[in-house]
Amino acid sequence: MIDRSSSDRDLIDAMRVQGDDAESAFRVLYDRHAGRIYLYACKILRSESLGADVVHDTLLKLLLAIRDGTEFENVPAFLLRTARNLCLNMRKRNQVVFVEPSDVDPADHVNTDAEQRDLHEHVLRAIDLLPVLHREALILQLYAGLSYAEICEVTGESLPVIRHRISRAKQRLRNSLLPLITE
Repeated sequence: MIDRSSSDRDLIDAMRVQGDDAESAFRVLYDRHAGRIYLYACKILRSESLGADVVHDTLLKLLLAIRDGTEFENVPAFLLRTARNLCLNMRKRNQVVFVEPSDVDPADHVNTDAEQRDLHEHVLRAIDLLPVLHREALILQLYAGLSYAEICEVTGESLPVIRHRISRAKQRLRNSLLPLITE
């Protein structure tokens, strides 16, 4: 019987056995990680439908890697690195459809105050204007909740580079949003 509190490693081991618990183990992994992957992909690609595609493709790659016997040190890092690569490939193929930031905004249904929505939209637009590498690092930190070390693992960059990108991204956001706050 699969326990929802099982570690990712235990869940993957249950999937490798391919017994009765394999499907339950996959469902637990899906429930645990799909939301983070989806939010990351939506923010990078600016498309909910492409974000959903990235979630499915990422988890398919996980299943294939498990079948091939791949050992995982850090499952969330593997998943986000895979999602990142899929997003980069989609962007290279120019399959990204740009939509208004409010179309991807998960907080729209929570807060209906027009002023808050307007401010949130300005923040999303300011994030969209960041250089791609700065935006990606910031999204991984803010929306995916990754630590600097985990961002390094996902992107393959060094810690000083990631710290610099996040610092620059936050500085640019402050500079672009400061006029809105002082109004």
